[in-house]
Amino acid sequence: MSLIKKGISALLITGLIMSCDEDDYTPIEPVASSGGSIESVFSSFEVSSSGDGTIVTVTPLTVGVDSYVIDFGDRSTPLNALQGESATYDYSNVDASTDYTITVTTKAAGQSDLTKSEDITVEHTVQSIDNAPSSPDVKRYNLLNIFTDAGSVGSAGTGGKAVVLESGNNLVEFSRLHSDTGVFALSDEVVAADAFYSGVGSNDIHFDVYSEFATGIDKLKITLVDSTNGTSHVIDEIDLMDGEWTGLDFDLATDFSSPVSQFETILFELGSSGTANDHATITVDNIYMSRMTGSTILNGDFEDGQDFWKWSTFTDGETNPFGSSSDGSNQDYDGVDTGSKTRGAKWSSSQSGGEFGSSSSRYAYQELNLVPGADYILEYQYAIKDDSGTDPIGGRKIVGLILDGQYDDGADAVDNLGDNLGFNEGFVAEGKFSDTTDGAGTLVQIPFTANDSGEVAIMFYAVTPKDAFIDNVKVRSVNP
Repeated sequence: MSLIKKGISALLITGLIMSCDEDDYTPIEPVASSGGSIESVFSSFEVSSSGDGTIVTVTPLTVGVDSYVIDFGDRSTPLNALQGESATYDYSNVDASTDYTITVTTKAAGQSDLTKSEDITVEHTVQSIDNAPSSPDVKRYNLLNIFTDAGSVGSAGTGGKAVVLESGNNLVEFSRLHSDTGVFALSDEVVAADAFYSGVGSNDIHFDVYSEFATGIDKLKITLVDSTNGTSHVIDEIDLMDGEWTGLDFDLATDFSSPVSQFETILFELGSSGTANDHATITVDNIYMSRMTGSTILNGDFEDGQDFWKWSTFTDGETNPFGSSSDGSNQDYDGVDTGSKTRGAKWSSSQSGGEFGSSSSRYAYQELNLVPGADYILEYQYAIKDDSGTDPIGGRKIVGLILDGQYDDGADAVDNLGDNLGFNEGFVAEGKFSDTTDGAGTLVQIPFTANDSGEVAIMFYAVTPKDAFIDNVKVRSVNP
């Protein structure tokens, strides 16, 4: 059996020769008949593929033949070819791999037909698209990245093919959706209510899907599978655009067949009334969930170290926000006295900004999407060591502020510290938290009003020759 591969790797494959009688060609030796004509001789036929790999050309090797009848073995009408000609046929792309038997029969006046057959396998590799949608314009920590160009918390499962464009953009491809199901298996279960952090979730999910109707599907079905509870949440009859990326946004509470609380597998199928053509392929990108609007600070007690406070980019500066410390407040996040120190955030003199600013300065930063125009309070505790040292002008301090906007680069945020909705400079230096009354340091509360977009950021830094600390950062709505 010969193997003919379909796809990019199969382009311009030639010279795949098959003999039905022997491994090599059978020499053709013309034989003179008593009538002076040449007796028909059928040595073998050559098979080659081209184009997308299912385009197969058959060239018989004969003498003394007028024409041929070539049956490509897929129940289509056989093709005819004259002596010395070839016949080309394009097989279906529906199946990834299919076996066929090609049969060639010679025709010559006054002579018996000669027939030879050969079994072949045609394998089809879908040619991937060469374009991608724009990456999501969502700020750091406000997007749960299931699958985007930046990577994913999932991986292509059964039925999926990873595609990497020349630009480096990652896509995932699902084919033959007229019969198969595209399966995207996440590496971990997503719980909607806690998607970002305990108590901080999402109520929506986004997909970008590409289909060319001539080789794909026109309607899509998406299912979010919750194996833990044996539940499937379905959206059927999703209309796609032909030859364009379709952006899909769904509400987890209302758009699926039942409210989605958690899931770990995403299924892509042909919509119930949809049409699938050719290899029925779709390409998927940008599967993500957005953080719901709310004032909850993530890791406000710093028990998870620098998580959710760290910069992704800081031109000519330090992306680490602070030094983690075990010298935090004696109070936990709920205000209960634990009787001992908790974790906190710490700045040393070398990590300070302001008068002590350098490329090593550290700034803690976290974005919030608040209700536009609503009133809030930023609350936190701080402590500063009272050891001797050369103080900056005005004294050692911890600075907390609410930026009027959000920044991709920490350097831009530092340049715009004056563009804020409220701030506090704390100068009380009585030692570490454990040296202060009740081990709780100094409490700060900064009232502010959210801007028109609701997109703000909380930021902290220190200006001190000795260690300074913060703990238990919260943002509370004034009128919840």
